[in-house]
Amino acid sequence: MASPYLLSLRTVLVRATDPADTASCTAALNTVLRVLLARFDDERYADALRALFGLPPGRPGTTLTMRREAAAKACDHDVDHFRKRVEPKLIERLAWMLWQDSDQFRATRAVAPRLTRAPQDIPTLPDDVFAWELAEHETHLSRVWASIYALRAELLTLDRIAAMGTDREQINQQAVTAAWRYGVLRADIGDYLDAYPSGGFGALAEATPDDLIALAGWTPPLDADDVDKLTCKGRDHRDRDGFLAAMRTEVALTNAWSAPWLDRRTTRDKDTT
Repeated sequence: MASPYLLSLRTVLVRATDPADTASCTAALNTVLRVLLARFDDERYADALRALFGLPPGRPGTTLTMRREAAAKACDHDVDHFRKRVEPKLIERLAWMLWQDSDQFRATRAVAPRLTRAPQDIPTLPDDVFAWELAEHETHLSRVWASIYALRAELLTLDRIAAMGTDREQINQQAVTAAWRYGVLRADIGDYLDAYPSGGFGALAEATPDDLIALAGWTPPLDADDVDKLTCKGRDHRDRDGFLAAMRTEVALTNAWSAPWLDRRTTRDKDTT
């Protein structure tokens, strides 16, 4: 049974399907821990910590004693030394990462609205102007969040293939796709702010466009002119082919956008030679 303190962390609650349900929060906590374990930045002890939690090179469903043995083996330590000297430091480091992740969520001004299961019958809006306005606002809101997640998916793919040392052409193509999604998100944010100039209400009430972009992931720093060029204005520009056509003359901007990931590939190749 997980500690109630861990289950009440903001980083867990915002990921839980039902924050009031212990099983849902436990599943969310497991997801958070898997992500943090995958990102553990001490190469010598990363596998040991994963094994301690039943992840490869360890095995799920094993006892703590067996997991400690697998962890000690992964970092080439005696089991007693690992348990007494190494394990407490690793747990302390993981706890700090968990606190940091939760603290970042506290600093986030916008959190995606929670989706609820649709009723079996088609819902009917009442003949009420206020209800219509709420529905229109949620439509704009949903489009912005859909674009945030679409950009996040392309950035994660780009990070992964750059880390794998994929060929430059594939990285360039994926970088362009990410740039297109960036442009669509900028346009959707613009549409939202046009409809709600005061910043709207609800999940995006206090968020700036840069706040929302940052939720999707890291993107290269751009000046206002470059942001304007990438922003997908108009129906044709929102289409990927239309975006590519519009960007064909913007060689310098395209290169500047792709450069960080291509540089990462180059650095990786140097490190492996």
